[in-house]
Amino acid sequence: MSRAKQQLTVFRALGEADGPLSARELWSRLGGAGVGLATVYRALRRGVEDGTLESVELLGGGVRYEPKDREHHHHFLCSICNHAFDLFGCVEGLESLVPDGFQMTGHEVVLRGTCDECANAA
Repeated sequence: MSRAKQQLTVFRALGEADGPLSARELWSRLGGAGVGLATVYRALRRGVEDGTLESVELLGGGVRYEPKDREHHHHFLCSICNHAFDLFGCVEGLESLVPDGFQMTGHEVVLRGTCDECANAA
């Protein structure tokens, strides 16, 4: 498989995911697609450099990647399986928390808990 096809396979898998994925999670999902872990890392680096992918750092969850063209959203991180899920929508009234004289330029919200699959397995 050509390098361009491998990169497209990586981008397609990220686009189909229900949340941001780490390089290893992505590689694991690709399983038998003929894409090595080093190729996944290269594709992710290229995607971030060219602006098609965004790296997301979830506290305690490590660095993950997702398409940059997704609408504004937040994340839910399962404390058991460490899987991250996209949460669309936003928290109202965050501006009221900003101290006087400060200017908010962005925000990130990460909810933590147990995903449905892990809760049902318990």
